[in-house]
Amino acid sequence: MNVIKIEGISDSYPEPIEGTFEWFYCRESSDNFGDLYEAEEIVKSGQKYSGSVCHLIHYPEGRVYSPFKQKENVYIERPVWDKGAFYFLKVDFTELKIQIYSYFPNSQRLEIVKELPLELVEDCYNLMLKVSPLMLTRAGKNKSYEIIWPENKRIEIGDTETLLFRDGKDLYFTAWWEDPKYHESIIVRDVNTGEVKESYPGYLCRMPNGVYWRIQ
Repeated sequence: MNVIKIEGISDSYPEPIEGTFEWFYCRESSDNFGDLYEAEEIVKSGQKYSGSVCHLIHYPEGRVYSPFKQKENVYIERPVWDKGAFYFLKVDFTELKIQIYSYFPNSQRLEIVKELPLELVEDCYNLMLKVSPLMLTRAGKNKSYEIIWPENKRIEIGDTETLLFRDGKDLYFTAWWEDPKYHESIIVRDVNTGEVKESYPGYLCRMPNGVYWRIQ
């Protein structure tokens, strides 16, 4: 059995990054790991959040890249891959800032793309980056979906809809039902009005060459 020992990562499991076949990521935190919203709740309660980081692992040799260092009250969200670069969402609860970074592993170059005040969002529930183009988005608890940056839009969506990606003026959501058997559908909405332009059963899978597989 051929085994490669991965150095520099502890107690976390590598997960694939959508849109590339050669990169994986690992999350790491000193706390019992939670999501961004849970980190926000810890800070709001008056406690200290130990901080989290994301490591990148390149296949097949298993080399580890660590663009960020763990810092108290700072949360680093899992990366998205778009047009040859990684993008990370960083939320600093001490500085009250939202920061978006690009990272180029070949040169190990980390650059800030945008900085926004944390007060710009109601809370961090489902706050995340999406592509393409790169967007900062948020799915609220009140059936609304927000694009926060680089433009500001809000549309109404269904209870179980989750954004997959954007293509021009079209937002592609996946939604699920149980009636009584579980199934999923793709819903295409207009980015400006939220109007449903198309809906069909099945799944869309993003391949590393930029092509989407439609499965029904």
